[in-house]
Amino acid sequence: MAQKENYIFNSANWEIDNELLNKTNDILFKFRNDIKSNKIPIFSLINSDEDIEEIIRNVKYFTFNNKLTDFILIGTGGSSLGAEALIQANLNNPTNNKINFHVLNTLDSNSVSKVLDTINPKTSKFLAISKSGKTTETVALLLVVINWLSSNSIKIENAGMVMCEDINNHANDLMKIVNQYGLKVIEHENIGGRFSVLSSTGLLPAAIMGIDPYSIRNAARRSLRNIFENTSFILSSSVFSRVNNMGGKLNCIIHYGDALASFVSWYKQLWNESLGKASKGSFLLTGKGSIDQHSQLQMWLDGPNIANYTFIKVEKSEGYKILSDDKELLLSGLTLETLQNIMADSTYTALKDNNRSVRMISISEITVESVVELMVKLILEVLVVAELTDVDPYTQNAVEKIKINISKRLKNI
Repeated sequence: MAQKENYIFNSANWEIDNELLNKTNDILFKFRNDIKSNKIPIFSLINSDEDIEEIIRNVKYFTFNNKLTDFILIGTGGSSLGAEALIQANLNNPTNNKINFHVLNTLDSNSVSKVLDTINPKTSKFLAISKSGKTTETVALLLVVINWLSSNSIKIENAGMVMCEDINNHANDLMKIVNQYGLKVIEHENIGGRFSVLSSTGLLPAAIMGIDPYSIRNAARRSLRNIFENTSFILSSSVFSRVNNMGGKLNCIIHYGDALASFVSWYKQLWNESLGKASKGSFLLTGKGSIDQHSQLQMWLDGPNIANYTFIKVEKSEGYKILSDDKELLLSGLTLETLQNIMADSTYTALKDNNRSVRMISISEITVESVVELMVKLILEVLVVAELTDVDPYTQNAVEKIKINISKRLKNI
């Protein structure tokens, strides 16, 4: 991933005091030792390729006869967002295997119909992922898909696979379905959903779609190594710990490049679910450049100064050219991508001049590798902020209350 250091943390009101920097440096030193000692599961996984062969074997279940036209991922939150980010980043890759990718993560029947009404049940296969095996949306959607396959006279046991954590627990809902319909089941690695993108949760769907899982792991390792060789990104990230403890501040991330949309959605879950604890945390909001310059920029520039802004832009300038016979038209001869970057830089400068805290991250182009490298940086950033604010980034106890409420209402129906 190509980065311009002066873009990552420019002198743009990104204020960090020396005491906070020293604390962050100490945390990084501790993390470096913990990673070497395999005490942080996600990074232990990154430093090994032991599971890749099994992932490739499971891919063959989907692709063995070269007849697969549509792959459907059933899952929500951490069970799908990471895979979506990897696959979206690869859509423009000329080596893409041209299998159509679909995600079922919503209980809206219209959205489900848009998938099931347009695919061929004979050449489609699904993968349902839920770490707990009890995710309500995943269970419901899996049963809908099974009924759809059955109504089209498809053998259910040949059409899909399930991934959950405890495959020997026949009491969880997904395992009940597995046993009833004879589905193939594989074990979910013991890594929380929002941190699981670089495990089989993200790598298996990506590999089914033709992405080399070894290249993903190599990019992750390269990023992790670079972080400790050049700590400026993470050290300056410590600013978030101050606003996390203050409350009332926002973390806004604006991407310039449509293929980064799923990546930003993944990051939104990672940030909000990991750091929103004990009345601490800063809401992460997202924006899309340049569209949201026309809908949100007035608030960013002239509203309350309560946000830190992160811009992600893509240096690649190839694409459609704007051509005109009018020689005075300033746009003529530019590519759409060049114009988009001019808008990103202009907005960045305007925010800086208005005393807003803003940083810019530049990547050379949108690829799986560049997205993975960013993911590793942002995962470590979240873990550092969690350590500084004294919250456990791996829990989401408040969410369990919603699951209990849903269960009570289901029992009362």
